Amino acid sequence: MSKSIHTTYKDLKHLTKKELAEQFDDPNSDLAALAKKSSLKKKALKDRKQKKTSNHKAE
Repeated sequence: MSKSIHTTYKDLKHLTKKELAEQFDDPNSDLAALAKKSSLKKKALKDRKQKKTSNHKAE
């Protein structure tokens, strides 16, 4: 099953600087979820690219 994180930047758009600072310190906040989502996406892209290049070398 894929890892789904249903949080978008639109969820943070209306927040003030103070509220964002509070979310920065909270590990269970929307901001933390977006950071996790971003790192998972980067890892998935890197893994896919690595797999693609290893397949080309095997051929």
